[in-house]
Amino acid sequence: MDSGQQDNVQGSWPGATGAPQPPPEAPPPPPPGQATPVYGYYQPAPPPRRGTNWALVIGITVAAIVLLGGMMLVIIGAAALMSGGGGFSGFGERVGVITVEGVISASGEQAVFGPVIGGVRATMEQLRDAAEDDAIKAVVLRINSPGGSAAASQELYEEVKRLSDAKPVVVSMADVAASGGYYIAAPADKIVANGSSVTGSIGVRMEYLLFYELMEKYGVGAGNLTTGPYKDTGSPFRPMREDERKLLQTMIDDMYDQFVTAVADGRGMEKAEVRKLADGRVYTGEQALEAGLIDELGNFYRAVEIAGELGGIEGEPEIKEISTGLGLWDWMGSMEHLTTRRVLEYLLSDERLAHVDGLMRVPE
Repeated sequence: MDSGQQDNVQGSWPGATGAPQPPPEAPPPPPPGQATPVYGYYQPAPPPRRGTNWALVIGITVAAIVLLGGMMLVIIGAAALMSGGGGFSGFGERVGVITVEGVISASGEQAVFGPVIGGVRATMEQLRDAAEDDAIKAVVLRINSPGGSAAASQELYEEVKRLSDAKPVVVSMADVAASGGYYIAAPADKIVANGSSVTGSIGVRMEYLLFYELMEKYGVGAGNLTTGPYKDTGSPFRPMREDERKLLQTMIDDMYDQFVTAVADGRGMEKAEVRKLADGRVYTGEQALEAGLIDELGNFYRAVEIAGELGGIEGEPEIKEISTGLGLWDWMGSMEHLTTRRVLEYLLSDERLAHVDGLMRVPE
C-alpha cells in the first residue's frame, strides 16, 4: 500500500490522525418528571410514594397473633393429653386414676428424654403427682398384678400410704391383685374387688434351681471359689446345706413379718388375725370380703363413686387418668423394657396366678 492510500485510510477514521476532536453534543434536557440522564440514557422516574396502610398492617399482626395462640393451645392440650391428663389441671374437682399392671418390679428405665419408663419408680411419680394436684380430691388405684419383688412392693406401699395421708385412696381390683398386688392395696382407705377377682396370697417365696445331678449324669463338673461359706448359697452346682437353708428361711420369714405388719396396719387388724389368713393361699373377691381383706364388691366405676364421696365431690365425679406421658423417644425406649417382662413374670410372680386372665374369660 503506497503513502497516498495510507493518507486516505487515516483520514477516513475519526481521530486516527491524532487531531483534536470537537466535544460531543450535550443531550437535550430531560422531559418533565424524568430523572437526570446517566451516560446519555434517561432513567424512569420513581413512582410516587404512597402512605402506609396501617389498617392492613394491624389486621395481619392480629391474625398472626391469633394463629400463633391457637397453635400454642393445641400444643399445650396435646402435651396435657400425652401426660395422661384428661385436660388441664385445676379446672374442676376430679378423681385421679392410677393403674398398676403386670409384675411389680424396680426394673424401670430412664428415657432418653422425659420420664422414667416402667418399674415402680414411674408409678411412684404418678402417686406423687396425684398428691400435689389440688384438682384431684381422691384417687382410684386400679390394680391388675400377680405381685412381684418384695422390695419393689414395699416402695409402692410406702407411696400409697403417703398419698392416703393426703387424700382418700380407693383400690379397684381387676382380674388379680395378689401377693405384692395386695401388699400395695393394704394402706388404701377402701378396697373394692369383683366377686371373681383373685387376691390374697400373702406370703413370700424364694426360688432356686438345682441341676448338679444332671451335670453328674453327663460328666460335667463345676467349681466355685468364695470368700465365705455363704457366698455361693443357692448355687445350682451343688446341694444346699442345712445351715444355708435355715439362713434363707430366716430371710424370707423376716420379709413375711414385714408383709403381715403392713396388712395389719392398713386393714386395722391384729397381726395374729392376719397370720391366720396369710398362709399363702389365694381368695376370690367374695372370700376376701368375708375374711375382711376387702371392703366391698363392685367394679371400677363403683370404686370411682366411693372415691368421689370420700373426696367430697358432688354428683358424678370427673375422671383424670394419671400416667407417665410417652413421647416418640420414650416410646422407643419402652420397647426394650417390654422385652424383659415375660422373664420377670416367671421369676417374680406366683405361678398359680400366671394364667388367671385366661381362666377368668368366658368362652364366646
